[in-house]
Amino acid sequence: MLETAAHRSNGPSNSITDGANHHTHHDSTTMTSPVTNTGSPKIFYGWWMVMACSAMAFFASGIFFRGFTVFVPAVRDSLGLSQAQTNLVFSLARAEGGLEGPVAGWAIDRFGNRALLVPGIILAAIGYFVFAGFVHSYLTFALVYLGMISLGNSIAFQHALFAGLNQWFRRRRSLAISTLAAVSSLGGLILVPIMSLIILNLSWRWAIFGAGGAYLVAILPFTLMFRNRPEDIGLLPDGDTSPPLIISSRRGATSNLEERDYTVKEALRTRAYWMLMLGAGLRQMATIGILVSIIPILESKGVSRQTAANLTGAIFGINFLSRLALGYLGDKWPKSGILGATLALEAIGFACLFFGSWNDGRFVLLIIFVVLEGLGDGAGIIVWAALGEYYGRNKFASLRGIITFSHSWALVATPVFAGWAFDHYGNFDLALIPAIGLAGAASLCFFLVKKPPQLTQEAAANQ
Repeated sequence: MLETAAHRSNGPSNSITDGANHHTHHDSTTMTSPVTNTGSPKIFYGWWMVMACSAMAFFASGIFFRGFTVFVPAVRDSLGLSQAQTNLVFSLARAEGGLEGPVAGWAIDRFGNRALLVPGIILAAIGYFVFAGFVHSYLTFALVYLGMISLGNSIAFQHALFAGLNQWFRRRRSLAISTLAAVSSLGGLILVPIMSLIILNLSWRWAIFGAGGAYLVAILPFTLMFRNRPEDIGLLPDGDTSPPLIISSRRGATSNLEERDYTVKEALRTRAYWMLMLGAGLRQMATIGILVSIIPILESKGVSRQTAANLTGAIFGINFLSRLALGYLGDKWPKSGILGATLALEAIGFACLFFGSWNDGRFVLLIIFVVLEGLGDGAGIIVWAALGEYYGRNKFASLRGIITFSHSWALVATPVFAGWAFDHYGNFDLALIPAIGLAGAASLCFFLVKKPPQLTQEAAANQ
């Protein structure tokens, strides 16, 4: 069943047209802007959603998605593991969210985002408590981290937050999603150095235990503000009072058309979707192996562990500003160009990391890497903003899940390869060289993405 943007399907709507193909010699189309609500000063509830999602992402990112970097060397040394063994578990955790992507996407599209948030948060919190008190071997490390902590975080945050905000915005989608991502980077900036200090002065177990408490006290209450769709409370995306219309003239007859979203099958038939998938996969292959091991990599360049944690926090701090800027630009400029440019910056940054050293004049290259990685890492958010812009709201979670599933293998292979390189050669140079080329290839891929045509259907008022 096809739905209009406002869910007002009051009659048959079989006159479905491809916005790029219904224009003939005798036809013309005019796009009209949506009617916005300017008569009331009341804040659109979508921005309260942005605040709630951003607050949850601040802690989840700072503790799990970004904060795991400080736990890699601590857990490795405490349990007597090799770098490859440690990277395997942490990379499997990254891949877990991708492997479950299609199922999670279907569940979100079927039951709503909120249904995944609460159980995921509670499972992750319990996992942190169990990890702090009962993990003393590689087997228990893997079972608890993957089966509770990672699974809970993936269920709650890997898909639900982005899919939720995508439902609330059309015109300001990039700004909303990038604000969420920017605040998550701020979590890395603030919480990563704090957790590193706790680990160095107390132990990683105290840091893990505190993480569990933060999930219950600081994250869980914000789920009370979460709403799945604006239509559920009588609103439209962006706070508009009517959806955008396309006025179509065909051989003297005029009709009003509304934008409609792509189905999964329709999206899979477009070149843009596959190019986004390829670019996102190449980007993950380039970056995840480096970011999982970023503190050990910096240590191999002569940086102390706490300084490495501080530099990692600086990356997230720069990323905070970068994502805000990219969100603003993403609503005004073509997203493919932004994606291509940011991946080019990351490729240059990885080259600086390869040649850099903290103990001589080449430390400048490490500083340049921190700046460029902070600027370039925002590309991942623009991928999802582009996906929402190109294909709409209704099947966003399913389409996102397919993309994350497609490159989930890379989230395991590249960090393990980086760990293997360190265990055998004492440095990460063998992992950095392909990362430079992969980031460059991703940049080219994104530059080649072309936005697919807008699909339309007859407006309800025209039935």
